[in-house]
Amino acid sequence: MTPAVPEASLTALMHLLTEQALLSMGVPHPMVKEAPPANPVVARFYIDLLSVLKEKTETSRTVAETAQMEELLYQLRMRVMDLKPAAETPVDPKP
Repeated sequence: MTPAVPEASLTALMHLLTEQALLSMGVPHPMVKEAPPANPVVARFYIDLLSVLKEKTETSRTVAETAQMEELLYQLRMRVMDLKPAAETPVDPKP
């Protein structure tokens, strides 16, 4: 049995980007037992993509889509602020 594929829509795209951002923050997916390691840089990339989507669809969203977009962006931005900076950012020990 194959799972139902949702209809392609702006809402579906918003949720896809949100899911990727959450996974990048180390939030486990319901279908996966173990949480992935957090990667704040990648999480911010997905949040930025969602922001670009918001900007580019400014005049074509419904009121409900706009409210949902605002709420998703707010929640993601608040959550990513709690993450520690990415460990892969090199720090030059020499002045």
